[in-house]
Amino acid sequence: MSKRIWHSGPPPHIGWWNASVMEALDMWRWWDGSWWSIPYNRHAAEWEIQRADQQPNASTGCIEWTDYWPEGARVPRVDPRSVK
Repeated sequence: MSKRIWHSGPPPHIGWWNASVMEALDMWRWWDGSWWSIPYNRHAAEWEIQRADQQPNASTGCIEWTDYWPEGARVPRVDPRSVK
């Protein structure tokens, strides 16, 4: 596994990101363009994950993110602005 590079500030677009205050490799957050959701991991219930955009948690201040995306993910990483 390659080493993940952690970034501060906002990610390039809305969506799910491996994002954490402690560089946790298994924590994911939804970035809505302004706010991060609360963190979720693979054990989160589906109904919790579906509500991610309704649970803003923090701005970009203390959360870092990586551009890691799992190989074989059910959906590709895409910038929603590029989809027509």
